[in-house]
Amino acid sequence: MATRLEKEVWALDRCAGCGLCVAACSKQVLRWDGAEHPVLEQRQKTVGYTKGPLDSCSFCQKFCEAVCPRLERWAPLEAKVTLAARARGPVKAGAPNDVVRSLLVAGLSAGLLDGVVRLDLDPWELRPVGEVVATVEEIAEGVGLQYLWAPLLDKLNEAVFERGLKDVAVVGTPCTAQALRKLKASPNPRLKPYQDALRLSVAVFCTGVYRPALIDDVLVQRLGLPRHHLRRLEVSSDGAWLNAILWDGSTHTVPRQDLEAYTRLGCGSSDDYLGESAYLA
Repeated sequence: MATRLEKEVWALDRCAGCGLCVAACSKQVLRWDGAEHPVLEQRQKTVGYTKGPLDSCSFCQKFCEAVCPRLERWAPLEAKVTLAARARGPVKAGAPNDVVRSLLVAGLSAGLLDGVVRLDLDPWELRPVGEVVATVEEIAEGVGLQYLWAPLLDKLNEAVFERGLKDVAVVGTPCTAQALRKLKASPNPRLKPYQDALRLSVAVFCTGVYRPALIDDVLVQRLGLPRHHLRRLEVSSDGAWLNAILWDGSTHTVPRQDLEAYTRLGCGSSDDYLGESAYLA
């Protein structure tokens, strides 16, 4: 069984929720059921008239452990080169999602990328979803990361094996970038299809992601905001407020201190809030 994950990650509420263990599981026995971490599916074996539990993880190379970022002790990365730049005049800074969107569009347009795995918000159900996009139009239509959790790296199999993408960018949280960093460093040759396809990892600054229940419990029920009026969520520059921006341009703010109950438990185990493991942050 997935002993190390169960004892050292799941039982201690340290799961990053990245979804890479589920994607990499060669037996496909790890799945999500709405909990804080994946669960190991219990299967039965039948020998004659006898039935008993099947240890699906026997004779497995345990790819789940090979890619889990919470089984790694991350040392700070030392800068090899330090560069400085100065603008000649005032520069208007865009919102993080706008900057990321521009980078991805440029990468696709230049032929450096052929697909993107990212977190977005379903505009109809207002729930976070991981998705694979491969056109400039799809990137432009998305609203970007909303600090709401979904197991993003579940989508790697769709990108690499189902759609056959060769130059993939992944946009997510710093924990997601740590998982990709561990994946890239693995010597296991059976993880090579993922390693070869990954061209770029982008991480946004993050001090915790929220469970999707925050939408209904806080924004709809507590603040009385109609679900279909919500356009996007943003964290204030000082990190103290969560801003809910509506389609009419109005903004409603909630102290992030009031939202601690909706933060994923695994966020408390993070040792990187700046995305140091990503190629770009």
